[in-house]
Amino acid sequence: MTTKAEELSSQEASTELYAALDLGSNSFHLLLARFAGDKLIVVDRHKESVRLAEGLNARGNLSREAIARALESLRRFAERLRSTPVSHLRVVGTNTLRAARNADQFMEQAEEILQSPVHIISGSEEARLIYLGVAKDLAPQDRRRLVVDIGGGSTELIVGRHLPEHLESLHIGCVDLTKRFFSEGKLSSKIYRKALLSAQSELQPAVMHFARDNWDEAVGSSGTIRAIESLLFSLDLNREHLVTLDGLEALAQRLCAFKRVADVNWPELNEDRRAVLPGGLAVLHAIFLELGIAEMAVSSYSVREGIILDLAGRIHNRDTRAETVHYFMRQYRVDVDQAQRVNDLAMRLIAQVREAFGADYTRARQLLSWAASLHELGLSVAHSGYHKHGAYLLLNSDMPGFSKQEQKLLSFLVLNHRRKLRTVPKAYGFQPDWRLVQILRLACLFCRRRDTAALPDDLTLSFGNGDKSALRLDREWLDDHPLTAEDLAVEQRNLKAMNIKLELGTK
Repeated sequence: MTTKAEELSSQEASTELYAALDLGSNSFHLLLARFAGDKLIVVDRHKESVRLAEGLNARGNLSREAIARALESLRRFAERLRSTPVSHLRVVGTNTLRAARNADQFMEQAEEILQSPVHIISGSEEARLIYLGVAKDLAPQDRRRLVVDIGGGSTELIVGRHLPEHLESLHIGCVDLTKRFFSEGKLSSKIYRKALLSAQSELQPAVMHFARDNWDEAVGSSGTIRAIESLLFSLDLNREHLVTLDGLEALAQRLCAFKRVADVNWPELNEDRRAVLPGGLAVLHAIFLELGIAEMAVSSYSVREGIILDLAGRIHNRDTRAETVHYFMRQYRVDVDQAQRVNDLAMRLIAQVREAFGADYTRARQLLSWAASLHELGLSVAHSGYHKHGAYLLLNSDMPGFSKQEQKLLSFLVLNHRRKLRTVPKAYGFQPDWRLVQILRLACLFCRRRDTAALPDDLTLSFGNGDKSALRLDREWLDDHPLTAEDLAVEQRNLKAMNIKLELGTK
């Protein structure tokens, strides 16, 4: 029998379905969910063990076998996603795809199968999304939480209250450590001790922000920690559904009593998890020792829930990327008035050529607006070559909400907003949009006097076939602004060097 509250929750439940596909280093996870008010309702989950990190060789390339295994998995996921709108789907690649030199080879085929872009996110962005997901699973409170997530190739540590305050992504994971110390399948206390010491060494730089004095409660997420909590309970090492230091040490002793990983015959441990348990246990054990953790609660939420919460926020005007842009403007003391002048004019111009962008117009407009807001970012470093400084900061900074591809596009626009045009190294998923560059350059050119009153009232931009564009403005205005006329002549020459023809006309 359902209560009135449950009936109301069902009535208020949204029919909008969101999907998050996490291409992790150990497993691929799909989550389908909707919302009932603020509550996340899980509709379906699907997980496949792919062990992508296992296929990463010493030269940093994914093996053909690992790529084939991953693509075959994605074909099955694609079947589940056929009815999900692309706008409600986000596919995210984490540590192994960040590290693989030939990731583009995989991504091109993956995007063809899924009919959706694959977004490679930084370690800090992964940590932010994990915290967002875990925080949704726990009761809101003002206590500081340490959240730990152990993946196949990386481990994320986050401390925060309502929002994350410190984030760290470490290059150790259950697949990574198992591959380094247990690749032959042998088990012993001596081998485990070596793996534990290696993990402790990797954790040393994180102690300052994540040691016991910096948080009130520890929470774990991800398959590794959930599997260990389940083993502790089933083996009667802890009956409170918590992970404890005593429990971890007892579990390590029991694990090392086996001679080989293949001999571990605990009923609650499936084959896929058994293969990476030694590395995962060593990482978690090291975290407890180095950070002074006595006990850890376990959350059923993780990065997938965080992705869906973030995606829903973007669709319903709560975009973390916009908050990041505003933060960067404050941090680097951007002239807000000038940024707004350039932004307003850029929005006027792109609206005139909306048809040229087709279905990509909304995304292009958003990217252009962010670039206009941040085009003077590099002035905080030095005036000379400030466009280069700004481009570098945007490409290499941690930018919550942004994928690596989005940062590259933003960096490209800021790099090219003034002076001569520059190409950048090719990368999969990056297409230089010279139309956006032209709009941003013109907006900056006409706003050079930093005075809205000096802008022409009648300014018309159009894009023709190929690399041709045309700009029309009032003859009298142009005659009254000879410096701007000279700047436009220089702009024509700069564009011509990239085989872009800008035709100037007056009314």
